Amino acid sequence: MPNYLLLFGAFVSICLATAYAIKCYACESVYEAGCAENFEVENHFKYDCAFSAPPRFLENDLSSPNATACLKRVFKENGIWKYVRGCYFGDVNETDIWCRMDPTLTAVQNASCHVCNDENYCNGVSQEVGDSWRILTFLMVVLTSYILRLS
Repeated sequence: MPNYLLLFGAFVSICLATAYAIKCYACESVYEAGCAENFEVENHFKYDCAFSAPPRFLENDLSSPNATACLKRVFKENGIWKYVRGCYFGDVNETDIWCRMDPTLTAVQNASCHVCNDENYCNGVSQEVGDSWRILTFLMVVLTSYILRLS
C-alpha cells in the first residue's frame, strides 16, 4: 500500500508541476528569420518551460530551478543584431540580475531584455500590439451589441 501512495504522490506532483509551468516562444533569430524583430508565430517556436533547465551560469544563484517567466532578449554581437526568445529564470522584479548575459560571451552588447509572466507565449509580439487587439475586440463587441439593440 505505501508504494502505491508514493507512486500516486509522484504522479500528482508531476501533473501539478507541468500544469503551472509557463509556456513561451523559444527561438533565435540567427537560426530562424521569423524570430527577429518582425516576429512570425510558428508552432515549433512554442515551448513548455517545465522541460527547460536554467543557464549554467545562473544555476548556483537560483533558489528554484523552475522557469518563472518568458523573455525576449535583443543584443548586438560582432556588429549583428540578434533576437532570442525563451524561458526566464529568477525573480521577474530583478531583471538587472537575472537578465544578464553569459559572462563567457565577450563580444556581446546587451541592448534589452523584456520579461513577462502575465500569460503563456507573452514573449511574441510586443505587449502594445496585444493590448491594441484586445481593445479593438472589446470595441467590436460593444458596437455589435449596440447595433443589435437598435434593430
